[in-house]
Amino acid sequence: MVLQTPQSPAAGPQRGHVLPRRALMLGGLLGAAALTAGCAAASGALTALGGDGGDSEGLPHSLTWGWRLPTTWDSARGIGYDVHVLSLVHLGLTRLDPDGELAPDLAHSWTYNDAGDAVTFHLRPGLTFSDGAAVDAAAVKAGLERSRDLPGATSAQSLAVIVDITADSETDVTLHLAGVNHQVPLLLAGLIGHLVSPDAIAAGVELNVAPVGAGPFVLDEYIPGSHARLVRNPAHWNAAEILLDELRVVPRPAEAVTFAGLSSGQYDIAHIDDSQIAPLEQAGFEITTGTCFNVHTIEVNNRHAPFDDPLVVEAFNRAIDRDAIIESVFFGHGEPDWQPFTRDLQGYDPALDRHWDHDVERARNLLAEAGHTDPISVTFHVLSEGDDTSSRIAEVIQAQTAAAGFDLTLEMAPPGSGQKAAHSYTLYMYSFSGRESPVQALEVLYDEDGWMNISEQHPSGFDEALDLARRTPLDSPDYTPNLQAATQLAVVGATPHAWIANWNRAHAMNGRVTGFTHCRHTQRFEGVGVRS
Repeated sequence: MVLQTPQSPAAGPQRGHVLPRRALMLGGLLGAAALTAGCAAASGALTALGGDGGDSEGLPHSLTWGWRLPTTWDSARGIGYDVHVLSLVHLGLTRLDPDGELAPDLAHSWTYNDAGDAVTFHLRPGLTFSDGAAVDAAAVKAGLERSRDLPGATSAQSLAVIVDITADSETDVTLHLAGVNHQVPLLLAGLIGHLVSPDAIAAGVELNVAPVGAGPFVLDEYIPGSHARLVRNPAHWNAAEILLDELRVVPRPAEAVTFAGLSSGQYDIAHIDDSQIAPLEQAGFEITTGTCFNVHTIEVNNRHAPFDDPLVVEAFNRAIDRDAIIESVFFGHGEPDWQPFTRDLQGYDPALDRHWDHDVERARNLLAEAGHTDPISVTFHVLSEGDDTSSRIAEVIQAQTAAAGFDLTLEMAPPGSGQKAAHSYTLYMYSFSGRESPVQALEVLYDEDGWMNISEQHPSGFDEALDLARRTPLDSPDYTPNLQAATQLAVVGATPHAWIANWNRAHAMNGRVTGFTHCRHTQRFEGVGVRS
């Protein structure tokens, strides 16, 4: 079934589209969806597009991206990696730039009051959503209140910090906060801050399949499980940097067909596994690669013996050879990690690098000190949905920790079980997709009520350290030290996480693509063009 989707104002009423035959054939060639992506640089000189650069459909500036279709087109209900595709049709007041730094978006600037418990965003004038509704202060109020108050919204808990919103003028909107909180511009820089048309909200549009945003593209055609066709939004505030007339998003290719798919033009850009980087590069395809916000982790439940003993937790961490995992599982790509923040990102503490480095002898001595002379038997649950990376990591860790005195039995967590089931596990192989706000990331991971804290405990003084970071202005010289202090307190304590490795994001592209580069957060397509 082809779902009807909203068009840009110039495109007339909503309509359905029949897929061309080539697009219908894609389904048989697509592999499992990926969980990672790179990012196009959002600034710099634009690539000139000479000739028509046409493809077989007669669309001069069209590319196909092998990635992952979102779980929903409604950002208020989105999860994790939905942000990469949803950011093509939605914008927020702020965003993160390719280096992961805070940048303006629908708002050109913002100011806090002296108390730090209210922040006023100053909107770019004259903007509209793809249905023609104005992007004004009233629209921001309607959009954020919907995302905060919508039953079942994934954004609701994060937006609860906003107790009131006032439209001070057409272009000034003030968020009144429950307390001093300088993280709000960061908090709004992803899914949580995406805004939708107030007219669409009032009309009850099914935003999960028919999004109405102010992003660089408009969803023109969507077949669940097959593809999404996005067309350029001329009303986007930065439309001059959007060089593509059309972007097709399809599930990433299976490893066996990546070479053929890129060669034939079935895909122009495709996310690839680390194992494919060298062969595809040798075959002449351009590769972009680099670290990102995502970190593989083992959630450790320190309510369960013997991991209620910090000596056992440290022994387990020291039994893991993270460098060997990088070389084997990730083919030498990515970086080992001992904390939730990747090198050079906000929150990263250099003092924690190799904090619990690999040392089997010391791990054995720590277990002996804790009174464990026999191997510690424990079930190690692994969530692996459509990607066996977690399983491969777990198998290596099973072998590595055996040398120190741990007897791990691997068990696959039920598909879709997620964090709800994890609270009953002792060890849980998972992945943290990062957060735009580092304070929010620490809340999720280490707060007693944190979604990814299966221990439901945190070190003494953590609340106070986190609140100090939250209350510190982002431009204050105290911000980085305060944030790093909170990170160190969380990690050095009886940590409910054993951090393993940063995700490496890799894309391969054929010769048609220009301007596509890696970034550390959300995939963007400013400056991406088609070679003639």
